[in-house]
Amino acid sequence: MRTKLFIISLLCMFASANIYSQNETVIASDESRQNKGDLMEIEMNGGKPFMDVLRDKEPMSNISSRDLEPHHLSGLFWAANGTPRRGDIHNRTAYAPMEVQCVKMYVIMREGLFLYDAEPHKLKQIAPIDYRLRISDDNQVHRAPVVVIYVLSNEIGTAVKEESKLNYAYLQSGSICQNINLYCSSEDMATNVYLDIKRDELAKKLNVKPTNILFGQAIGYRE
Repeated sequence: MRTKLFIISLLCMFASANIYSQNETVIASDESRQNKGDLMEIEMNGGKPFMDVLRDKEPMSNISSRDLEPHHLSGLFWAANGTPRRGDIHNRTAYAPMEVQCVKMYVIMREGLFLYDAEPHKLKQIAPIDYRLRISDDNQVHRAPVVVIYVLSNEIGTAVKEESKLNYAYLQSGSICQNINLYCSSEDMATNVYLDIKRDELAKKLNVKPTNILFGQAIGYRE
């Protein structure tokens, strides 16, 4: 009888340990999902001399499907339209007409759809859905680990006249796009711009007009 009780006690202990281990795994998985949009501290050192960056800059359609390293992912978005000094929300790496942020940078990756928030330097997840296959028929867009979608912001306000908002948005998105081109040239990465985007489904998800979606830019390592 004592032997049976001892065996039952051991089985209960193992079962409890297994349940605890599973709970720990679930918690760790949840924390991992919550931290998915975190970007590491920006590395300010390295890169090519500026004149070499300009000389080597070129669009490249052959983009590797390999995920970007954390330091490249962080540096990419800071270079695109980050804040050189924390707290100075009006000073960005990209030009903004009248210091008005007319464009939102949505980011599509394998992990989902994100919005880049420059002040905390973070990617905020909008949906855990990979939209790369849904926005384009181009295989390079499907393969690229990062696709940036430039969208006219609904939060411009009255600082810009209604008839000028689209022009301002294209002006700023062009500046951001150029920053990404220069960063990719500096880091020997690849990037290309895509105008032919399937806008309707994405516009519904972002709650914007399809015409507010300007264009896309695929980024990754060179093949």
